[in-house]
Amino acid sequence: MRTRVLGGRPRQERRLVPIIPLLAVLGAPVAMAEGAARQGAQLFTQRCATCHSVGEGDRIGPDLHGVLERRDEAWVTRFITSPGALIDSGDPVATELLAKFNGVRMPDQSLTDSERASLYAFFRDCTQKGKGGCKPSPAEKMGTDAAPEEIARGRRLFEGTESLKNGGAACIGCHDVRGAGVAGGGTLGPNLTFAFARMGEKGMRPALAKLEGPMMGALYAKAPLDEEEQYALKAYFAEASRDGSRPRADRDFFYLGVVGLAAALGFIGVVFASPSSRGKS
Repeated sequence: MRTRVLGGRPRQERRLVPIIPLLAVLGAPVAMAEGAARQGAQLFTQRCATCHSVGEGDRIGPDLHGVLERRDEAWVTRFITSPGALIDSGDPVATELLAKFNGVRMPDQSLTDSERASLYAFFRDCTQKGKGGCKPSPAEKMGTDAAPEEIARGRRLFEGTESLKNGGAACIGCHDVRGAGVAGGGTLGPNLTFAFARMGEKGMRPALAKLEGPMMGALYAKAPLDEEEQYALKAYFAEASRDGSRPRADRDFFYLGVVGLAAALGFIGVVFASPSSRGKS
């Protein structure tokens, strides 16, 4: 605090600490922790969710809700890095887990220090939220891990035999996939038979979430795919990409031409039918 003299009268002047920079500094650790937990959630979904849950019960392996409260972090790190070595060393906890889960050994997980830190941040965040507070997004599940019914649903959504929840247009109107529909799909957009192979998991997930582009952006701006629809379509594209053979040439023009010709002939028959025959009918 300083004292200034104005017109012979002393005045005390206080320095104010800028509040916005201060709040930014105080909030930075929270934002970093949240970011790490989000990265950990994605990593868990991609690498762990097939065998484990967080708050939804045991699967092939144990439920990991509260794992860092039950176990020392150093022990968890040793187990994740090389569970077989820890079991073979005679570690009592590892041996007990092996017996409880029918002798199924977890494979070694080669995670970087930052990946492991984000995974632990996710576990701690889930523990604070309580059981059921960290159910992973279905859209983040690996497309190659889909069950047959999820793949089948993706095909129905693509072909339009099952409507999209928010009223969006079926993909088949602009795109084709090997074996889709009776007449094949549209050709306004690219053939998506190998879309998953080209884009991979990392590319396909945000593409289905955002649906960007001049046409798709306009079509789905008010009718986005929900997370389960995104996953079903991703699963369908992943399955379509498994067959490396080239898709057949576009068939829609041929089939639509046949259907159009039949419709035209039928229309001509009605128009030019004799009045007497129309009256009898």
